[in-house]
Formats: sequence, structure tokens, C-alpha cells
Amino acid sequence: MLLIIFITLIYLISKEPKRDTVINLTSERKVELHSQTGDKSCSWQFIKYVPSAWETEWYSNIETFQYEVCSVLSRSDQINKTIAVLLRIMSLQKTLFNEKSETTSVDVDFSQMHYANTCNNQITTAVQFIEPLIGFIRDPLTMCPKISSVPRNLYLEGESALQSKRFLLLAPSSPFKLDKSTAITTIPPWLYTLGYHKILIDIGSSYFQSRNGNTAEIGTKWFYDYFTEKSIRFDRIIAFEYKPLDTKRAWNELPDDVFPIYTFINVGVEEKEGKFNPWTMLHAIAKPEDYVVLKLDIDTPPLESALMKQLLVESNTARYLIDELFFEKHVSDKRHSTEDKLKDSYDLFTKLRQAGIRMHGWP
Repeated sequence: MLLIIFITLIYLISKEPKRDTVINLTSERKVELHSQTGDKSCSWQFIKYVPSAWETEWYSNIETFQYEVCSVLSRSDQINKTIAVLLRIMSLQKTLFNEKSETTSVDVDFSQMHYANTCNNQITTAVQFIEPLIGFIRDPLTMCPKISSVPRNLYLEGESALQSKRFLLLAPSSPFKLDKSTAITTIPPWLYTLGYHKILIDIGSSYFQSRNGNTAEIGTKWFYDYFTEKSIRFDRIIAFEYKPLDTKRAWNELPDDVFPIYTFINVGVEEKEGKFNPWTMLHAIAKPEDYVVLKLDIDTPPLESALMKQLLVESNTARYLIDELFFEKHVSDKRHSTEDKLKDSYDLFTKLRQAGIRMHGWP
């Protein structure tokens, strides 16, 4: 009898999954998904940023154009491109981009982010579009006098014009193409890895529903609405606001699904190293595989510029954690002003795009 029991126990133990085996299989899967070394490694890397000919025209002439932006934008060749690209972006914003969707003749005016995947000694390349840096690096039909040749329904009024976000081409809506693809993909594989987090950091958030009493200026809610419409849910939202807010109101304005993932920090960010420096915090909470969206708009140009310059330092690896960055850079159009000019915006945005960040102008 004892012999039978002993044999039975040996049989059951042999059938139980070994913990070491489970761990090894998990590690094997991780090697296949993320950046690792070895023959079985698969990793997406940003390769280069390629501005469109339209953007290159603006950047090459920005020292002159920055003092006559509206007159340049009103030229017929500029107007035709502006209308076509704006309508294309507005259409793309409404949904997730399907890789199998048709491209258009307008797409030549978009700038490009290039990526490459190395897997088992095979390389797959990819290209994704982003709105070109032209004009004031924001909606080109909102900062200048109306032009008679532009359809009236394309113009916005009041705060809706000043705060227009129609010219922002976010990655989930952006056309992209893989050179070796057989499956329909809606989210680019270099943008999001299954099992990792989607994080929104809003620096200068104010209340969720409004800012300074104006709902047209909302930031956090705009991102929430955009991603919710695409059935994409943030795993974490962190909101910084310098001005003291009514805490109960701040929390009451949150949708029910945002409440458990929302962190509200009612203090300002700081340039110096420490827990209130946003790049210090970013290092602590984000991984390279996470999809990180960050907006910086605190209406304090010296501090904003200092934080942006920190991102330009190659040793600051926070730049490699940010996927999309939205920034309103304050500039002067006065020729003899010592303040930053529009050229400085073009330089900054180009350098950060060249570092792999989808850099956007924020109104």
C-alpha cells in the first residue's frame, strides 16, 4: 500500500509545472519583445527624422520668415498646402490609423519619423508621418488675418481659434508603413508594447474641465477625450499645477474611470534636480517600452526653456522615455528683442524630433 502511494506521489510531482521552467519561458518571451542582446533579440529603434520639403523651405528661410509669417502663409502656394494638410489631419484625428488605409497625394507634405526593427538578424524598417513645422508651429489658420481664398468654414472664432488643436497629428492617428507587413496594425509596434503602460503627464494642468475658467484651454481633458475616442485608456495620469486649486473641485471634475489613475500635484515643477523636476520623476515611473505623452505649458518662459534645454543634453536619458511632447514656446516677433525668436522654436523642435520625440506645438 505504501509503495502504491509513493509511486502515485512521484507521478503527480512529475506532472506539476516547474517554477523554474515558467520563469525561463517568461524571460524568453521578454527577450523576443524588448531590447535585449543575443540572436533572438527583437527591438525597435528610432533611426532618423526627415523633414518634408515644405518644412525645409520654412526652416531654411526662418530668419526672414519669422518677421513676416502671415504674409508668407497667405501666398497661394502656401495656402493650397495648408488647406490640404489641415483637412487631412482633421480627418486622421477622428480614428486610429489603419496601416492598410490608402495614402494620398497630400502626404508628401508631412515630415517623417523613421524606425527599424532588428529581429533574428532581419531588419524591418518603418516610416510614420508627423505634421510639418511651418508657420507659428500651430494651426496655420488661427494666428493671421483671414484670407479670402480660404473657405470660411475652416476658420474658428475667439478662444477656439487661439486654442485650436486641429494641426496636431498624434501617433495613434498618424499614417505609417512597415516594409514587411502582412497583418493589419492600428498601433505602431514601436509605440506600444503589450503589457506596458500608457502614461500622460500634464505640466500646467489646472482643473480637468477648464483652465482659468475657460474650457477652450483644457489640456488633460483634451488628451483624455482624444484617446478615449480611440478606445485607448491611460494607465496613469499625473497633473502638475502651480496655482492653488480647490482640491474637492479638482477631484469632482474627474470622470469615474480617471479617478483611480489620477495623481494631482498642486505644486510647480522645478529646474533643479529633485522630486519636483519632471525628468527626475519621469525616470522613476516610466520604462522605455511605455508610451509617454507629456504636455508642458506653465506660462513661465525661463523655467520652460531651462527644462527643454535639459532634454537636449544627451546624458539626460529622460529624452528617450518621451514618445510625444506638446510644448507652447513663447517667442517675440520684435527684431531687436533679446527674447527668443521663432527660429529658436524651429531649432528646439527639430533637435527633439531628431532625438526621436514626436514634438508638437501646443497652442
